[in-house]
Amino acid sequence: MQRIIKFIVLASISILFVSCTCNRTKEDKIDAPKLDTTVKIHIHRYEKALFSLNKNDLQNELKRIKPEFHFFLNADLDDQANLKQLSDFINDPQMQENYVAVQNKYKDILNIERQLSCALTYFKYYFPDRRIPKVYTFIGGMDFENPIIYADSVLIIALDMYLGEDYKLYTMYGLPQFMKYGMSEEYITRDCIKAMADYYCYTDLKNATCLDNMMYNGKVLYFMDAMLPEMQDTIKIKYSKKQLAWCYDNESKVWAYFIDNNMLYSKDYTNFTKFFDPGPFTTVFSKSSPPRTGIWLGWRIIRKYMKQTDELNLKKLLEEKDAQKVLTISKYKPQKP
Repeated sequence: MQRIIKFIVLASISILFVSCTCNRTKEDKIDAPKLDTTVKIHIHRYEKALFSLNKNDLQNELKRIKPEFHFFLNADLDDQANLKQLSDFINDPQMQENYVAVQNKYKDILNIERQLSCALTYFKYYFPDRRIPKVYTFIGGMDFENPIIYADSVLIIALDMYLGEDYKLYTMYGLPQFMKYGMSEEYITRDCIKAMADYYCYTDLKNATCLDNMMYNGKVLYFMDAMLPEMQDTIKIKYSKKQLAWCYDNESKVWAYFIDNNMLYSKDYTNFTKFFDPGPFTTVFSKSSPPRTGIWLGWRIIRKYMKQTDELNLKKLLEEKDAQKVLTISKYKPQKP
C-alpha cells in the first residue's frame, strides 16, 4: 500500500495527497479555497552540506557554507571549542551511520518540497501577513522529542527521525511500536504543519479543563485540515484505518463516558491525561481502541463548530478562547448507533 501511495504522490503535483473517504463524513471535509498564487519551497539540506565537507580544512569549509546555513552555524567559527564540537559530531560513528541511512532513503526530496509548497500555499492564503518559513533538513542525533522545529521564519526537519519504523536504531533505543508508527516519510509534511499548528494555536493549558484540552487539540487538527485539505485523516491524527473506524463506531460511547464521569470541566489533569497522551490504546476502553481519544473528540467538535460558523475563517477560530462557547455553538451530540 505504501508503494502505491508513493507512486500516486509522485505522479502529479495536482494530487499531492491521497484522498480517502473511508470513515470520513462529508461534513468533515473542508471546502478548500481556490488559490491564485503558489508558494514554491526549496529545502536546504544542511546534513548533506555538513557531512560532505573536507575534514582536513574544516574551518574554512564551514565558513564557506555558513551564509546558507547561518541558523546552524551562528557560533564563532574561529573558536576552537566550537570547531571541535562540530568535528566530533561529523566524525561520530553513529552520526555517520545515520547520515548514510538518510542519504540512501532521501536521495532527493522533491516530493516533500511539493507537498510543503502546496501546504504553505494554503498557509499564505489564511495568513497573508505571515512569513513563509525557510526550510532545512538536518540530522538531529536521535532527538525523538523534536523531529520538527518551527520558529516563525524557519522550519527544520530531522530526517533521521523518518527512516521507517523498522530502522534498527529505533529498536535499539527501545522505542515502543506506537512511537515508531509515525517515523516514516509520509508523516514529514504532516509533522511540519503540526509544528506550525502548535505555534499558531498555542494556548496556556495550565489549570485548564479537560474541555479546554479538547478544544486546543481540535484547533490544532483543524489548522491541519486547512493546510492539508486532501490529506487522509489517518495521517493527520496518526491512526490506522481500523483505529479511526473504532472512533466513529464508538463515538457516542466515548462521549457518554466523559459526560457520565463529569470529566469535561475537571481540572485534574491526572484524571484525564489518559485521553490525550500517546500510547498503544486508551486504557479505559478496549485494547482495540486508539490512543488520544480526547483529541479526536475535540477535532470532531471543532469541525462541527466551524460548520456552524465559518469553516474558512481560521483566524477567528484561533482567537476564540471560550471552550464552552465553542461546544454550545457546535451543537455537538453524537448519535447512538
